[in-house]
Amino acid sequence: MNNIIVAEEDKLRAIVHEEVSKVFHTRQEPKTEIDTITLSGALALLAEYGYVLSKAKLYKLTASGNIPCRKFGQKLVFSRKDILSWAENQTKPKNDQSEALLTLARSARRKK
Repeated sequence: MNNIIVAEEDKLRAIVHEEVSKVFHTRQEPKTEIDTITLSGALALLAEYGYVLSKAKLYKLTASGNIPCRKFGQKLVFSRKDILSWAENQTKPKNDQSEALLTLARSARRKK
């Protein structure tokens, strides 16, 4: 408690302002990644996550409206989040017993 500093109000304000400025100016704002990508970017993104599609197949999916996309002029643009959630919804669990049961039931009906 022997280290008490006495300063005038203006001097104290200047010191506090200087120190606060250092903290806020050296802190970098996190860079936000742009969510919009082109057709080739969508193909690369899907391939990166293991969902390999051809360019023709992606065009067919956009034409039928089965994949989320927008048009910017004459170009197709996609949202990274929308594309990845769409791809995740297209996958099925490996051991999907309900699909196997339906196939077995259809097969049994045909054999009668």
